[in-house]
Amino acid sequence: MVAWKQQRAAEGGATWRDKLLIQTDLIGKLGSLTAPLTNWVLRAPWLRSLIERTVGVHKDRQILPFQSRTFTQWWDQRKPAALSSTGNGKVAFFPGCLVTYQVTDIGKATVQILEKNGIEVVVPQGQQCCGMPRFDVGDTEGMARIAESQYQLFAPYIEQGYDIVIPAPSCSLMFKREYPYLKSTPAMKQLSERTFDLCEYLMRLKRENRLSLEFPANPGRVAYQIPCHLRDQNIGFKSKELMELTGATVHLIEKCSGHDGAWSAKTEFFDLSMKIAKKAVREIQGESFDILASDCPLSALQLDQALQTEPARSTLHPIQVVRNAYGLTP
Repeated sequence: MVAWKQQRAAEGGATWRDKLLIQTDLIGKLGSLTAPLTNWVLRAPWLRSLIERTVGVHKDRQILPFQSRTFTQWWDQRKPAALSSTGNGKVAFFPGCLVTYQVTDIGKATVQILEKNGIEVVVPQGQQCCGMPRFDVGDTEGMARIAESQYQLFAPYIEQGYDIVIPAPSCSLMFKREYPYLKSTPAMKQLSERTFDLCEYLMRLKRENRLSLEFPANPGRVAYQIPCHLRDQNIGFKSKELMELTGATVHLIEKCSGHDGAWSAKTEFFDLSMKIAKKAVREIQGESFDILASDCPLSALQLDQALQTEPARSTLHPIQVVRNAYGLTP
């Protein structure tokens, strides 16, 4: 797939729009710095029509709102309280672009739950995008540079016994599978082996009797859509199993949401993306559920848009479901 996209880009297939949309770090920083204005623009129909005509981003594509206070800023302001440890484990947390700039509560819930279970958490400074968006333009050289940069950032923590934990399936897939493919070295293999999807890591704590199972609040019936990039990791259904530990009844939905990063935002693909989402939507609408969950924030956004979900009942990450079951305050 990468080779085909690389050839397509070399033949002039990568437009300036495509090259812009992969700059997720830049977009995130600018979006957060100007969050009130940016979010207003994203909600204004006449401005979205203008953006569609000039940029090629569909006017009806809902976009996750930017947060004025990023996850990194939240972390830095409460960092001293995060360093206590009972020796239960050590985690170097990689939130990823969406959690850093837009769905910051997923990062906060992650830290809350890890610390509740006696895990020491650090957030290495100087993080950047995992590189997954560069697949869209076949930028293998750029992805390889990012892979090497990630190793240089996390290697000191690996040497000190930290595991790398990631809440976004696309990012964890990059660390686990694509980095060793792009940079076939023992060091990159070690980085891959010490990387865990968030719920995968918590279920490992459960197997080792290191996870608290005191859940005062039962989430009820959960419709859980497992993202494609999580299924691709071949680790089973760890998020489903984790939510079931809380007492929830979890209905598994193995249907693609149809979002696929920036693909569904492009004018020519938006309608098709919503058509793809209908398969998952039909399963959700077929029964009554208390909560809808997905590990991917973009899949969650897609499902909410397809279902026309009220904000108060928007799709949650499994870690938010578990945080609420623990009775922890957001």
